[in-house]
Amino acid sequence: MVIEMRPPTRRERVYIALWEIGKSRIAQLAEITELKYPYVHREVRRLEKEGVIINNAGTVEIIDRKAFVMLWSEDKRAIFERVRPARVKMMPSTEVLLSGSGALWVIGKVVSPTGGIVYLEKPGDISKLRSGRGHTFSIYTYDDFVFRFAKELRGFRIPPWGMVLADLLAQGMYTRLFEEVFEEVVRNGGD
Repeated sequence: MVIEMRPPTRRERVYIALWEIGKSRIAQLAEITELKYPYVHREVRRLEKEGVIINNAGTVEIIDRKAFVMLWSEDKRAIFERVRPARVKMMPSTEVLLSGSGALWVIGKVVSPTGGIVYLEKPGDISKLRSGRGHTFSIYTYDDFVFRFAKELRGFRIPPWGMVLADLLAQGMYTRLFEEVFEEVVRNGGD
């Protein structure tokens, strides 16, 4: 059974935009995220108070990417607790976003994508995935915003690396690989 409710992802839009864009004006973040300026400004103040970004006269920049991802993972954990995924046995597909251990599998860090996360744009898309064979994934219907920043890697699609790292920590799995993957991602500029 698929839960038709979409996760509460307004805050995550701000995380994604900051991770992907880097230095940005608050007004630009509001425009990119399609969120109201007062909401984005509140989120910027919250992140600044947490010490992960700096706000210099309305220009915002991440100053501690690791702490930023850690904070993001706390919010992801709250999303995962509120919205229960469907669990489906399937073969990895290019039509979805693979995250968690699915993304680690794509980059060759784990031998199996089992336990990974699959993000779909529409609830109806799950019927395309049921194969009854393959690996078990947690399936979430997700905000289409994340699909705009998807990366293609080795023939598969993954969300922005910041989101993949936050998902790994939020799931509580593969934390031993977090440091290694984080260093590779940051060394390559977050791409």
